[in-house]
Amino acid sequence: MGLKIYIREGEGRRYMIPAPLWLVKAALGVGGFGVSAARKYISEEQRVYYDSIDFKELRKGFDILKEYKGLTLVDIKSKDGTELRIII
Repeated sequence: MGLKIYIREGEGRRYMIPAPLWLVKAALGVGGFGVSAARKYISEEQRVYYDSIDFKELRKGFDILKEYKGLTLVDIKSKDGTELRIII
C-alpha cells in the first residue's frame, strides 16, 4: 500500500506514479539532510517554513494515514488545466 500520485497536464497527458509508503518514509528519514543542503537556495523569509518541519513527526503521521485507504490528500487544478491528486 502507498500513495498514488496522479498528474494530468493541460493538453491531456496523464501520469500515475505509485509511491510505496516505505519509500516515502525513507525519503522523510533523510529529509533533514536534503533541507539543510537546500537552505542556501531558499530565501530568508521562506526558511521559516522549512525550519519548522519535524521530519520524525511527519513520518509518524504516515503510519496513521495508511489506515485511511482511499483518502485524497491533495486535489489541485490550475488555470492552465493541469491537475494533481495524491491519494492513499
